[in-house]
Amino acid sequence: MRHRVTILILFFLLPTAYRLPPVFAGEAGLPTVRFVQSGRTASSWPLFVAEEKRFFQKNGIYVEEIIIRGGTNVTRAVLSNTIPIGRINPDYVIDAMEKGAHVKIVSGAMEKLPYDLVGRPEIKNGAALKGKTIGVDSLTGGTTLMLWEVIEKAFGLKQNDYNLLVVGTSPDRYAALKGGSVQATFMGPPFNLRAEKEGFTKLTDFHKHLGPIQFVVQFAHDDYLKSNRAEVVKFLKGMAEATQWLYDPKHKEEALSIYLKVLKSPREAAEADYHYLIEEFKPFPVEGALNKQAIEKTFELREKAGKYEGKKAPSYLRYVDTSLVEEAKKQLGWK
Repeated sequence: MRHRVTILILFFLLPTAYRLPPVFAGEAGLPTVRFVQSGRTASSWPLFVAEEKRFFQKNGIYVEEIIIRGGTNVTRAVLSNTIPIGRINPDYVIDAMEKGAHVKIVSGAMEKLPYDLVGRPEIKNGAALKGKTIGVDSLTGGTTLMLWEVIEKAFGLKQNDYNLLVVGTSPDRYAALKGGSVQATFMGPPFNLRAEKEGFTKLTDFHKHLGPIQFVVQFAHDDYLKSNRAEVVKFLKGMAEATQWLYDPKHKEEALSIYLKVLKSPREAAEADYHYLIEEFKPFPVEGALNKQAIEKTFELREKAGKYEGKKAPSYLRYVDTSLVEEAKKQLGWK
């Protein structure tokens, strides 16, 4: 009950939590699926397509998208079953489940990490990070585990060679870098591309040192999965069809128009993100299935960080319900 009270206060009183206006009115005949994420960036492009192209409605549901800032707060919203489905880095979900939370990962959303490590103009190379402050979104979350690994592999620096400062999500980290409160941080599109254009130093990219890694997943409360399994499958079908549509080159102009409408960015930024994310990097799994290599890398970093007290990390299958994606694929007629 404590979790429920906390999240209700968070959701209804704090300015960091807000509902997005419905894309279409008059969806009274469809069941509503409430979905939460921590912000709107290019990393949610398939979701925007599913909303704007009505793939969710095609599959028989209406999705109410809700934004709650901060990965911990997104996780709490789903833990309390206040909002039954969410999108977040898997470490938040795994940590919660290991403390007894009744949730499951239901699909993969990004299996490669499109982040660059970016420094202020005076930071010319990785060695210059020694003694400096790096902006992060949390002190112990999955992206911080990734950051430690990248900096150690790329520059040979250990965790005690630099300082961490929690400043928030990519837009917040970009602002902190520009403002000088941190000397370096990691960012994804469009902020990494924008920062490099403005004269900040790209020190390295995460994928070069990590390879495939499960960056984002969708997860749901166990109670909701038991009572609303059909709606979750419909959600996954809508996401799969939207991702397939997004990767089709003939939809490029319409995909750009959706980006511009939702993110209110200049066309130049939209085109740069499309080229990077959709044509080259391709981090979004079409079917929504977890990438075995990517999720095992997540657990490898958790084990290295001491999450399991010297023991071998457990199998990722303890934390995932793979049957939902399989059912969605079957209903779509995909092998």
